[in-house]
Amino acid sequence: MKTTAFPHRSVKSEFPQRERPLTTILLSRSLLIGAAALALYSAFEIIFDPPKDILNFLTHHFIHVLGIGVAVWSVCCWAVRENVLFPLSVISRHLYRLRSGRFESLPLQTRSSEIGVIVSGINSLTERLRKAKVGELDRALTSVQELRARLGKLAVRDEEQKVPVMKCVTRLESSLLGLMSSDSKRHK
Repeated sequence: MKTTAFPHRSVKSEFPQRERPLTTILLSRSLLIGAAALALYSAFEIIFDPPKDILNFLTHHFIHVLGIGVAVWSVCCWAVRENVLFPLSVISRHLYRLRSGRFESLPLQTRSSEIGVIVSGINSLTERLRKAKVGELDRALTSVQELRARLGKLAVRDEEQKVPVMKCVTRLESSLLGLMSSDSKRHK
C-alpha cells in the first residue's frame, strides 16, 4: 500500500540551498506577492482612470497594499507556527527521547494531516522498536544460557580458565536481566 501524503520531490538539488527560517521565507513570498499585486492594480488603474497627481496615487496604493501584506504575513506566520513549527519541535524532542532508549508513543494531536502522518509513522516505528528490543533481549538471554550450559559441559581440566569465563557470563546475564526488568517497568 503506497501512501502519498506528501508530493514527491527530489531531496538533492543542483544548486546548494541555504536554510532559512520559515517565517523569513513567508515574509519574502508575501513581499513578492504584495509587490506584484500593487504593480498589477496600479497598472489597471493607470490604464482605465489616469491619476492627476502621481505622487498621491503611488502613496495611496503603497500604504494599503503594505498594510494588507503585513496582515497576511502575520496571519501566515501565526498559522505556520501553530500548525507546523510547534508540532515539529514536539516531534524533534520525542525523537531525541527515542534515541536515548525511551520507547514511548508520541501523544501529539494536530489539525494537519501531513503532521498526523508523521506522528503515526513515528508511533508505528516506536512500537516496532519496542517489540524488537524485547525480542532481542530474550534472544540474547537465551544465548547466554546456552553458553553457560556449554561451558558447564566442558571438561573440568583447567578450572582456573573456566572460572573467569563463567563470571563474565554471569555478569552478562545479570545485565541482560536488568535491562529486561527496567524495560518492562518503563512500559507499565
